[in-house]
Amino acid sequence: MAGNLEDGDNTDVTPNNLSPAYYTRKFHFDYSQPVNKQPLRRNQSNKHLNKPDLVFDGGDLFKYEAGIEILRSPMADGEKYYGRSCGTSLSTPLVTSYAAEILNTYPSLRTQTVKALLINSASYFKKNNLPEFRISTESVLKSLVGFGKPQKDKLLSTDNNSIIFLVEDEIEIGQILTIPIILPSYLKETGNKLKFDISLCYSFLPVKDNHLNYLPLYISFNLVQNTDIKIVAEKDHAVYGIKTGFSWSEDHHGIENRIFSNAQFKSYTLQSNDLNAVGDSIALGVRCLAKEEIPATHLSHLKSRKHYFSVAMRVTELPENKASNQLYSEMIACNDILNIAETAGDATIELES
Repeated sequence: MAGNLEDGDNTDVTPNNLSPAYYTRKFHFDYSQPVNKQPLRRNQSNKHLNKPDLVFDGGDLFKYEAGIEILRSPMADGEKYYGRSCGTSLSTPLVTSYAAEILNTYPSLRTQTVKALLINSASYFKKNNLPEFRISTESVLKSLVGFGKPQKDKLLSTDNNSIIFLVEDEIEIGQILTIPIILPSYLKETGNKLKFDISLCYSFLPVKDNHLNYLPLYISFNLVQNTDIKIVAEKDHAVYGIKTGFSWSEDHHGIENRIFSNAQFKSYTLQSNDLNAVGDSIALGVRCLAKEEIPATHLSHLKSRKHYFSVAMRVTELPENKASNQLYSEMIACNDILNIAETAGDATIELES
């Protein structure tokens, strides 16, 4: 971003301090462009692919006042002790400082869990709030800012009407897991909505010198009915899904032709009638696949081990009339969880039936 953490708009080449910095490298995928004079097929594109993962203020070019004030060496030829500069090398440590705050509070969290929390807290302006993007599609802006800018006040904090669940688990190639989520019974009486903001991150061994297969490991999630795992694994979404709009965070059709992402985010909202339909529980589904058209040794490595993944799930009650102020306490009461706020040295929360 072109902002420099100061009041007012000090930008120069970038239109304003709310916009993505003009000088930074952009995500180079444009699915609207033909390849070999042919349009991309559906199973070649990935509408969920996001790069960069996150953005943060890094100042703007040329005008001195547009830069961020930084510490400098007392041995510098000019601007001893402090001066101004700009660049992604300045925004990166600012995001890293948020990660450090998370680890300072919960030092045993996995790296990908920290990343999932950062993504889960991130947001950005809609294109209509940025004059230069009003005639563009939302996907154009998304390709510049990824998941957006992490919000410090949302990293670890909740209130009486929200709760953050963390899942640190592992999964094998070809496996599907479901993690039950018990829903408080009072929700059916309030008429309130329930929103799930879910982010997933995982590590992988990359395939070198292969842009399409660089990430050969596929892990995705979905909110599904709390039903037999065989139904989720073998039946169509129409059978195990909660409703049509609740899709997987990554499409697995055309797996060999599609570029994956190891950082995903998706929001699901349960309306009051949905809450009545699903009964007293739903489930977080996670599935894992791998590309087959990669070197045999690499594929063998993927299939011979389990793969760690991390999920951050923020559940928020959206009041139709007034908030109940009991979601946090009720979700803790009806789910078998480990509260990391009360347990030192253990940062894994798993939802179980």
